[in-house]
Amino acid sequence: MSQFRSSGGLDGSITQDGDGGFAGVNQRLQLNQLEAGEVRESLNGRMEGYWKPRKGVVARTGSLTSGGSPLQLPFFLIDAAKSITAASVTSGVVTITTSVAHGLTGTALARITGLVGNAVMDGDFVLTVAGASTLTYTVTGLTSISDQTGTLSTTPINDAANVNVRASCLFSDPNSENAESVVLALDSKAILVNLDGYTTQDIKYPTSKTLAGDTEMIQAFDRVFLFRDGAQAFEWFPNGRQIESASQSASTTVTMRVKDHGLTVGDSIVVSGLTAVAPDVPANGTFTVATVTDKDVFTYIFTSSQTETFGVTAGVIKAGFTLVPGGAYTQPQIFTTVGNDGSVTNGVVSLTVTGNTTIVAGDTIVVYETTVPEFSAISGESFEVLSATTTNISFIAPVATLGSLGGGLQIEFGGRFSVGGGFIHQPAPPWGVYFQRRLWVPFYHDPAGTFSSPTYTDRKITDEIAVSDILDSHTFDQIANQFRITGGTADYLVAMQGFYDDKLVILNRNSLHLISGTLGSLTDTRVTQLTDEVGCLAKKSVVMKGNAMFFLSDEGVYAVEFLNDYNLRGADEPISKNIQPYIDRVNKNLAADAVGVLFNNRYYLAVALDSIAGANDALGNNTILIFNFLNKAWESIDTFGTNDFVIKHLIIGSAAETNNLYAVTSLGGLHELEAIETSNDSLLSAGVTTSFSINSSLTTRGYALGNLDRKRFTDGQVTMQCIGGGLGEYNISFAAEDPDNNQPIGTTTDFLAGIVLGTGSSPEDETGNIRFRLGGIRGYVGTLTLTRTIGSPKVTSIKVTGSVTNRQIISQT
Repeated sequence: MSQFRSSGGLDGSITQDGDGGFAGVNQRLQLNQLEAGEVRESLNGRMEGYWKPRKGVVARTGSLTSGGSPLQLPFFLIDAAKSITAASVTSGVVTITTSVAHGLTGTALARITGLVGNAVMDGDFVLTVAGASTLTYTVTGLTSISDQTGTLSTTPINDAANVNVRASCLFSDPNSENAESVVLALDSKAILVNLDGYTTQDIKYPTSKTLAGDTEMIQAFDRVFLFRDGAQAFEWFPNGRQIESASQSASTTVTMRVKDHGLTVGDSIVVSGLTAVAPDVPANGTFTVATVTDKDVFTYIFTSSQTETFGVTAGVIKAGFTLVPGGAYTQPQIFTTVGNDGSVTNGVVSLTVTGNTTIVAGDTIVVYETTVPEFSAISGESFEVLSATTTNISFIAPVATLGSLGGGLQIEFGGRFSVGGGFIHQPAPPWGVYFQRRLWVPFYHDPAGTFSSPTYTDRKITDEIAVSDILDSHTFDQIANQFRITGGTADYLVAMQGFYDDKLVILNRNSLHLISGTLGSLTDTRVTQLTDEVGCLAKKSVVMKGNAMFFLSDEGVYAVEFLNDYNLRGADEPISKNIQPYIDRVNKNLAADAVGVLFNNRYYLAVALDSIAGANDALGNNTILIFNFLNKAWESIDTFGTNDFVIKHLIIGSAAETNNLYAVTSLGGLHELEAIETSNDSLLSAGVTTSFSINSSLTTRGYALGNLDRKRFTDGQVTMQCIGGGLGEYNISFAAEDPDNNQPIGTTTDFLAGIVLGTGSSPEDETGNIRFRLGGIRGYVGTLTLTRTIGSPKVTSIKVTGSVTNRQIISQT
């Protein structure tokens, strides 16, 4: 309907309303209250001034398993095992004969045991029925059979082949310029996924050790920690550990010393770098731990017997995950060396001691007091131990050469002492944070026992923190009450987040606190309460953006900005207020598992969204809410095409110079988000990579044509542009309120004379100004919904036109 040049007093003039760009979602206000650029709903979309469907997700790994292979379908269901009485092979095809009719049909999986040939014949094979009592299967390379009797049975379900992802983290090797990797912790092993090519490598757990439930892992110091709440944590040294000593004494047994080795009998180790004096041979290679003598000494069996003390300058031992030190902590010793019992040669201080049992090479010692003038400048300083025996300790220090300390002069030195109630080993925390060269963990358990049989007692305290020594994740200081955050009130620790300089934010369930002064001695730290008006619900939802912290709370997502050490801004209302209907659908039982990450100027928050509020039907984090920092608004609600796509973790990593965003799912898959322009996601579902359509749609704000009267909507216009030479099509519908009316309008192709946008070869063919009639739909406000059907075209503007209808034309006096 064309617009009139002018209109009379009783005419309904044609007016228009629309958006020349799009910035964010608003579901809180009424449709006609939304401002220009706001939309009612953005499902699987992105806004950069224009609106477009999001990029597709690509599965980068197949199904991962903890141990062995899962049961494959189809499989033969055999009620009772059948005896195999004969077996023959022709061109690699084995024919077996059962003692009785097997009663099977078709082709499926079954288990064969007892048969022996020049290639492996036992195991799970796909068998084909050849007769009432015969079946065939293929064994590559098999030419002869030496034992022709065995058993046919159903392949059992392998419970060890589950794909429960219990934890994950990014791993970046500081000694390598290669791509980063992601470590996935399953029930009975971990898997390292290289982001350059997505190859995988198994990382074993300590022998007979497994994970019992979901937990957390982080990379800190030179290792990866895998926490186990209430149990001894695991740690993995990807570049191995230095060997302190290794020797053989007229036997094949190698006795090796590695500080806090964490190994158990049966663990696999790789030894390299040992040297020997010919004709003896260095005991390098892959071995199994034979015995564990103490926390620093173990043995393994070499291939030949010899007597040799190996050179260990370049000696390194590598293993899978090992146990962090446990049991009661042996407190440091202090020694006093007098006169001729000490000397300095070319900067190497050598001090005679008696009964050293705690200090070894690589430890840190402190010079506490001295009457030796040459040592006065280093009194109170710390040094790394160069070598140590029960009777001598040496270290390098800036001291001139001395033949002795001098008659009657002495030096007091020893291990670093606790500033609190004594050192303890890592207290079996459920998670930890690396900040200012220390490991900060919840202090829920008291460690005790021995190195080989540690115990952990629940302290029944949930708001206290334990802190490691600097660059020493095995030593934690007990500082009585200093890190008891809320003093026993009805609150508990949820998360910790490093802020800036020396400040660590503590997020409790119902309050926020700040620990400052963390760079120096722990006695100098200060704990300050920031607010008790808001708390954190989900640990992994916490991210920092500048001086603002984003996290999920009971009332929604908060963005708390730190003005100074004592003042916050943003704690009065959640930034998620404009998507409150979605927040109301977050599953209350799974909300604590929400995961957030900052990527490409957006906050991605994966949450468990029920179908409707209170339905309690979500299986896990099935939806991602996306906040665009540049637009300062919520941009999209991302959904996925299968219920078993449950996000456990969001990780940023790179295979080259550009970072990518990855989702770790509960089924063991590593998926790259924002991967490629496509209308389908490639997701790992039910153990198989499957293509699922991306349901992308845009619902506009309510167009009221600038007045509050009832309208007659006549025409619409959508301007769209294809991307990178691709095609594009949207399905259009229009809805009006009062009276409620939702009408399908057609596809953009329908209004281009049946030609899909982008089909032509000229640049103009990539852009379309789609005009269509709305047929006079009546209502006070109207909205357009565009649903993507082909490609990922940009929507740059939307416009509707219409006129006021049912005008009052008789004045009343």
